[in-house]
Amino acid sequence: MDNSRCVVLVPAGRAIEPHCDYSLRQLEGAGYAVRRLFGFAQVDVARNRLASEALADGFEELMWIDSDIAFEPASVERLRGHGLPICCGVYPKKIEKAWSSHFADEGATITFGQGGGLVELRYAAAGFLHLRRQVFSEMEARLGLPRCREANGATTVPYFLPMVIPSESGHVYLGEDFAFSERARRSGFRIMADTTIRLQHIGIYGYSWEDVAGGLPRLATARIRPGGPSDV
Repeated sequence: MDNSRCVVLVPAGRAIEPHCDYSLRQLEGAGYAVRRLFGFAQVDVARNRLASEALADGFEELMWIDSDIAFEPASVERLRGHGLPICCGVYPKKIEKAWSSHFADEGATITFGQGGGLVELRYAAAGFLHLRRQVFSEMEARLGLPRCREANGATTVPYFLPMVIPSESGHVYLGEDFAFSERARRSGFRIMADTTIRLQHIGIYGYSWEDVAGGLPRLATARIRPGGPSDV
């Protein structure tokens, strides 16, 4: 794999967590371009700008890493190695015993860590998300996304614009990353996650798989049913 073809995109408010920053610097040392964008209160605007600029600059792969995700650099290579249009790692929300992503089969028991593998998602959180250029080009073509002119003359495509969709109970508001997933699925793509990858969502401490099932201790393997009781 040619690391120069993949750009790492990091939207950040004011700072990047130390573990995340350390791993980002390792990626830079391995030949990845890492673009950090600070100061945006609207994360959808930041993502749209970062994606539009990266595609205009010719990158074939976009790797999203949020500033509060602790990860190992080898996990980026693992996602890229699958050769999939969309592939990500999963991690829990902070405080809540819930996933940041939505699994396609919420009733299935999923193995994390040793013995894990690829599973399908309905909606992917964008904190550790690898995308290939074809996803964006197909999304533009199928959904007719406009090119929006900014004050500085640059153009931005609203890939991550939040959206509202109908549901059985009325309507559902989709934030920027879930709205991207919805557009990707409407464009014919499956959203896959690699459950062997351990990530930590940094809050008052590093939240990982076990926090959905009950908390510490950390385990080499966890079998978790996203919508119900779990075996750990």
